[in-house]
Amino acid sequence: MGVYLAAIFSLLVFEMAILFVLVLPLPQRVRKWLYMRCTAIGSNKKFRTYMVGIMIFVGLLFIDSWKRSQIKVSTYHSQKPPYVINSVTPVDALASRAYNQRNVYISGFIIYFCICILTVMSILRRIVEWNDKIRAGDAILKAKLRQKQKYLKDLQKKNGSHIHTYR
Repeated sequence: MGVYLAAIFSLLVFEMAILFVLVLPLPQRVRKWLYMRCTAIGSNKKFRTYMVGIMIFVGLLFIDSWKRSQIKVSTYHSQKPPYVINSVTPVDALASRAYNQRNVYISGFIIYFCICILTVMSILRRIVEWNDKIRAGDAILKAKLRQKQKYLKDLQKKNGSHIHTYR
């Protein structure tokens, strides 16, 4: 019980760390490197298989814990005679429900952060692509500007006039 809980909680902390790093305002070069690394890892078939298996396990844990946390707990105020002993005491039932609610929260946040990571990666992909397009467009604009400045200088030499250029 403790090993799987430690593994699930470690997965939650790991996802939180990944999401934290992805949303940091990093320089474009670092952001692009981070995106490329995450894309390379995500395109690995073994990694995707492991992640699908882990997410199925977490989803099943979520559903199971949700169902188990919905148990009805009777109190000592019920109308049973005091000599009837229940097989499950209310304290045990409350403790079981609390453990299952904890598992619902942990597994639910794991699923939520997985969806958040995929969404942030999509946004990061668009940022990287747009920045590359802007830089490529900027280089094209600079080349066109150099051509026009050269053309203007050629016209000045040809006409012999002094046309002022603004930079």
